[in-house]
Amino acid sequence: MESVRPLIVFALLLFACVDPTVSRATPPVARPAITPTSTREITLTCEPTRTKDALGVVTVDGRSGIAGDAFTFGGDMDGVFWLVRRGVVVGDSVALHFVQTTGKAPATTVDYNAAASPRTTPWGDVAFKVGWKPISFAESCWSLVVDGMSTGLVVAVGR
Repeated sequence: MESVRPLIVFALLLFACVDPTVSRATPPVARPAITPTSTREITLTCEPTRTKDALGVVTVDGRSGIAGDAFTFGGDMDGVFWLVRRGVVVGDSVALHFVQTTGKAPATTVDYNAAASPRTTPWGDVAFKVGWKPISFAESCWSLVVDGMSTGLVVAVGR
């Protein structure tokens, strides 16, 4: 037993010196190099829709709107905006059609779908998470058409 005692003391000292937050099982987490949309200063070269209803939702027709800002910076690959519509339930899907109104993006139109998910907004507890990535070309503006109907909303991508 005497010969094992130094090994036990060594093991205890070794464990006492190891940082418990660092292990081989948990690789280091990369931090994003881009400042989040809400705190980054953005220069717009076109005007997004800024009309808001009494609840603070960006809207033109009162049927479709954006909870939050209708603009972001160019190259915003991870950012989203929340599209809200009256009468939507979780699982509903919409066809989004963006038409470039100003700018020099390589595409003049962009189409994709979004599904409604739980999200608390001024208009209720359901919204469509819309990614900026497909239209994230600096210095461009896009008119938003939902399910073939113009919403009157214009979103802007600055620099």
